[in-house]
Amino acid sequence: MNYTPDILLGKEKLALGESNLSQSLGHPLQLSYTSLIICLEGTSVVSVNFKNYLLKPNDILVLAEDYITVVQRVSVDFKAFYCLVDRSLAAEVAYDLPNQLFLFLHQSPLCRPQGPEVALLHGWIIQIKHIKNTCTTHQHIMLRNSLQLFFLKIAETVSLTQINLERQYSRKEILCWKFWELISQHSTEQRNVAFYADKLNITPYYLSQITKDFLNDSPKGLIDRQVILEIKALLSTTELSIKQIADRLYFEDTSYLARYFKRQTGITLTAYRK
Repeated sequence: MNYTPDILLGKEKLALGESNLSQSLGHPLQLSYTSLIICLEGTSVVSVNFKNYLLKPNDILVLAEDYITVVQRVSVDFKAFYCLVDRSLAAEVAYDLPNQLFLFLHQSPLCRPQGPEVALLHGWIIQIKHIKNTCTTHQHIMLRNSLQLFFLKIAETVSLTQINLERQYSRKEILCWKFWELISQHSTEQRNVAFYADKLNITPYYLSQITKDFLNDSPKGLIDRQVILEIKALLSTTELSIKQIADRLYFEDTSYLARYFKRQTGITLTAYRK
């Protein structure tokens, strides 16, 4: 499920664009294998793995698909550039990168360019857009190399020796993280809260307390949101029939799928696909 409510990877190995993330406010983002979010204008507060980060112009967030990332608030003028990378391309990019960089970015996902680095960042955005939009024959290699340069510049700039190996998470944080992983793995076939609570060896009530504290939503709300995002992705990026989508997502029939989607979104499946 490599997409968010208003940014979409689809069938591509890499997607670029701009967004104000307004449709994602207060909800966990559905991330690509690797996602870059670069603040262009305004400000935003984003929670990444239970820690809040203030994004200002030129700030960079480097996110992995298993990060619990919630947009807490955005200014009215907020605008971000995003770069979404799928697993296969990300693996090629990572091949020549220092291993310590991944741990560093896991602990410090916010990068803040200084001085002349700002101009380099904007030049990189122009470059990767140019490659994506105009280059064809060698596009894949050029995108891979451009992303490698981006990450190697971060590795050159930061101190990889300052990695904190002692970061500890509370039991509630760990349970929340595991619940989010379970949703990613099972929401297409399991929409019952009790299934997830049982997997975590806790009660549905305790699970609801955890998700309310950390994700500002009920377990059922989060599960339904994941399912709706999956339905939207299948409608917009595939030619699957409504029946095929119903079968893939374990709905009893197309009528139930249609009612479920209309109840959650207020629009019909056909209207959304158009």
